[in-house]
Amino acid sequence: MSAGKIISLSLKGLSKYRMRTFLMMLGIIIGIATLTVIVSVSKGMQKKVMKGIRSFGPNAVMVSAGGGKMFGPPDDKVTTLTLEDADAIRESVKGIRAFSPFTVNLEQNIIYGSKNSTAPVVGVTPEFADAWQWYAEKGEFLSDEDIASMSKNCMLGRTVVSELFGEQDPIGETIRVNNTNFRVVGVLGRRGTSPHGMDMDRRVMVPITTAMKRLYNITHIGMIRIYLDDASRLEEVSKTVTAILKERHHIKPPQEDDFRVTNTMSMAKMAKGVSKTLGTFLGLLSLISLGIGGIVIANIMFISVNERKKEIGIRRAFGATAGDIKKQFLGEALFVTISGGFAGTVLGIVVSIGMAAIRKMPVELSWEPFALAVVFSTLVGLIAGIQPAKRAAAMDPVNAIRG
Repeated sequence: MSAGKIISLSLKGLSKYRMRTFLMMLGIIIGIATLTVIVSVSKGMQKKVMKGIRSFGPNAVMVSAGGGKMFGPPDDKVTTLTLEDADAIRESVKGIRAFSPFTVNLEQNIIYGSKNSTAPVVGVTPEFADAWQWYAEKGEFLSDEDIASMSKNCMLGRTVVSELFGEQDPIGETIRVNNTNFRVVGVLGRRGTSPHGMDMDRRVMVPITTAMKRLYNITHIGMIRIYLDDASRLEEVSKTVTAILKERHHIKPPQEDDFRVTNTMSMAKMAKGVSKTLGTFLGLLSLISLGIGGIVIANIMFISVNERKKEIGIRRAFGATAGDIKKQFLGEALFVTISGGFAGTVLGIVVSIGMAAIRKMPVELSWEPFALAVVFSTLVGLIAGIQPAKRAAAMDPVNAIRG
């Protein structure tokens, strides 16, 4: 029997029981739609994280005050990192292209006229620009003179500029940070989102000496950025910095470190690991959904075979072979699952686009969902349809006609 004939008979058989056909397809549609959304969101999240890591810098080692494994700005009350620690690291580590200690104070109130915003205030040195490869887009970066004189000059990120000044040029204007006036001397180039999801353009930068002595009256720093000449030395430098700080802070096992050291390579590995674990877990859920859909299809197909005994007997009486009957019912199962797979893919794409538009979730559409839909739908169709098809083919024609 030709493929065209099999398709024609399968469609004719399914069209008689449209509600049953839809119910069989429903499980596949849900499973493939879920799989499509998972693939699209996982790829989107991975792309966003990798973009954030690229903005972090390819040759960077970061030292943060406070213990733990998660990377991110430390609480400004953590006092375990000092300028003396920074000096010791700078003296001991070779091959440093740029070295920048800095302070971070989150959620500070920034005021310009009648407008206000909240942003981290970062106390930096001029070397911060080279350490982050992050320069002034307009105006100028903070200078050594600003550090020496504890000046009240500042630089703004693009988000703060947008919220406080709109289209107005902020250079030369005065803003207020914690009741202290600062003159805007530069606007930072756009940076985007950090690997841990923070808007890096939402910040105000002031001289580190001004931040430590005039704004917050502190003697500690929050973080140190080390930019290396050679990316292959990231792990080596990370271990060296860890050893230096353990010795300076008198940390011995089983004491936990009161600092964190991370680098671009370890962040990329961690991000990929989290993405892979999440994708695997959600992928298993969608496969379970497909498996349940396959079980539903198999059960309904068995019911259909029993209800269509007379049809099977008549076809056999008019010359159809057992193989023809088997192909017809297997064709019906495959048509249900493959059609459900394509419908599920379309639904998954629509849901993914909706999530990107409404929930602002990162989504990356690709060819993988289409390939997965074809592969998994075909497999489910074959597995779910083979036994009912065999049962239909094995029926005695005479008994089948009798019902």
